[in-house]
Amino acid sequence: MVPFAIFKKLYPLPTSRDRMIIIFVTKEELASNKELDHFRKHVTSLAALDFLVCLKSDVFVMTHGGNFAKLIIGARRYMGHRLKSIKPDKGIMSKSFGDPYMGWAPFVDDVVVTHQTRTGLPEETFPNYDLWENPLTPCMCRA
Repeated sequence: MVPFAIFKKLYPLPTSRDRMIIIFVTKEELASNKELDHFRKHVTSLAALDFLVCLKSDVFVMTHGGNFAKLIIGARRYMGHRLKSIKPDKGIMSKSFGDPYMGWAPFVDDVVVTHQTRTGLPEETFPNYDLWENPLTPCMCRA
């Protein structure tokens, strides 16, 4: 079961240039209850299953700055960026979300403009940069 009835809230989203097609799939939809029973016995097994589903998904959107999401982004980067990983700029996006009068088309344009430089490609790391999120450190590239 998806929390907060997210499907009901997202189905009204349109589906053209000014609209997006969004398909959410959870582990509960990919496996039967009988298959999941084995994993439910141990929380770490469920976390490992979540990790694999996120790692192998076509697109992964990082919705928070926790270690799990950073590990997924880092693993996908380390595997060669073959799958799209999106890390939205929440600081900039909060301005759009905070505008109750913004329509869908301006919102989509705002998202596109604010994320043009966020490619998900390898980037130079800085001291104290999170190794989990960006495992391609300069020392690894020189080796």
